Amino acid sequence: MLRQHIEAVWHIKLPIINRSDVEVLREGPQPPWKLCTAELAGERVNIWRADVAAHEQRDLLMRVNEALALPPTAETTPDISREVALHQIALPILPLTTAQQIVRPLTADDEELVEAFEAGSVEYYFHPARRPLLGVVVEGRLLSIAHSSRRTTEACELGIETQPDARRRGYALAATVAWAASVAQEGLVPFYSALSSNVASLKLAEAAGYRVFARAANIRG
Repeated sequence: MLRQHIEAVWHIKLPIINRSDVEVLREGPQPPWKLCTAELAGERVNIWRADVAAHEQRDLLMRVNEALALPPTAETTPDISREVALHQIALPILPLTTAQQIVRPLTADDEELVEAFEAGSVEYYFHPARRPLLGVVVEGRLLSIAHSSRRTTEACELGIETQPDARRRGYALAATVAWAASVAQEGLVPFYSALSSNVASLKLAEAAGYRVFARAANIRG
């Protein structure tokens, strides 16, 4: 599951994770970080970019471990990012049948709505890799949109955006629940991730039935 998540988020290829240190496959794209350390089930896995020199590893590992030991909302240096990875294993507080009454698929006929939602975003959202593309439309206005920010042959990573004046009305929750169901129907794993300091996003994930399976920190270089 960790491999599926990392590959979906960073669009990279990893070997099977069966040890504590693995390296991104050299023949594929490389991530912007040098090291990503994930903590799950009481163990840690270090994922190294292929070009990291051996003499750099000790210092990078020390810094990432220090970041993981900090409280979730504590600040880190700008080159370190801490994230929480979640998968859907519980029932959402909003039933799927209710969510599907609020949310609908967005098609080419909705391009003007998407453009009004976010100028210049039509090409991005309607790319095949963003499917399933779902939205909440109220009185001719797109208020919330859910899509696959990353997509692989095994999993999809959720991207969710809601207009500021339409938040806290349950629209993002409905879109998240409907999107996850649509992804699962394809036989893919719907993932959700957020910065460890993003309390609002993590509350949305929990309401949608997602639970934490890994906490990670990565350091760019």
